[in-house]
Amino acid sequence: MAKLTPLNSDSKLDAADSGSLTSQREPKPGRLNLLLWVIVPLVLAAIGWSIAGDHLVAARTQQIGEIIAITSIGLLGLLLAFYTQHGNVQVERAYSAHLEGLSQRLRSLAYQDSLTELYNHRYFYEQLAHEVERANRYGHPVSVILLDLDKFKEVNDTYGHLMGDKLLSLIGKVINEQVRGADIAARYGGDEFAIILPDTRKAAAQATADKLAKAIASGRTNAGQSEGVNVSASCGVASCPDEARTVSDLLQLADDRVYESKKGDAAFHREGSAA
Repeated sequence: MAKLTPLNSDSKLDAADSGSLTSQREPKPGRLNLLLWVIVPLVLAAIGWSIAGDHLVAARTQQIGEIIAITSIGLLGLLLAFYTQHGNVQVERAYSAHLEGLSQRLRSLAYQDSLTELYNHRYFYEQLAHEVERANRYGHPVSVILLDLDKFKEVNDTYGHLMGDKLLSLIGKVINEQVRGADIAARYGGDEFAIILPDTRKAAAQATADKLAKAIASGRTNAGQSEGVNVSASCGVASCPDEARTVSDLLQLADDRVYESKKGDAAFHREGSAA
């Protein structure tokens, strides 16, 4: 799937840079360029003129000495300005890297669910709207899977919310491992997850949903006690444009199928216990 960098991946973001930046003032391009390229060479040239008058009298003519001094010190001023400006380029690069790191962190905060490290509800809706529009305009199919954990409340009630959070984090990793790079997996809300499958028709999406449900059901996480926590998931799949043409209709259809899946599982377990 299209993965986000984990929120803690840039916790050491430009530590060295930030330390060096505290000793630098942010450059002001207009005034700085005037100082570096005009004033500094002129001041140094004036000093050169004075030096020529005082110390180069023994030259063939004072005028020749003055020209040599002015030219030499003027070039020295330009050289100094160049290296100073080069240093400011380095500072500017450091600032750019620092700002890029902050920008990446803000994107993560805006679009990533911190518990599962999947995308969040907001990003899911933005991308689904884009894919549905593309499907309706160009005929490229897009399918969506809604996945709801069964009896998750019992996990919280039995083992506590910390265990529930750990379980959600593990489920997020399982989903991340099972979907393709082009798929978009998100935490839809609470114990619900959602996956967008671009360029995928319903049959292929259903196969992915079945694979996800099987992977989740086969997992087992330690509850910190002698017991383990087993969990299952109910999935609903819907496809655009074959079955629905709007985001709301697509999600409603997938949600209805989650409910049907839960009813089917309940009926299956009732029949099994009766037998």
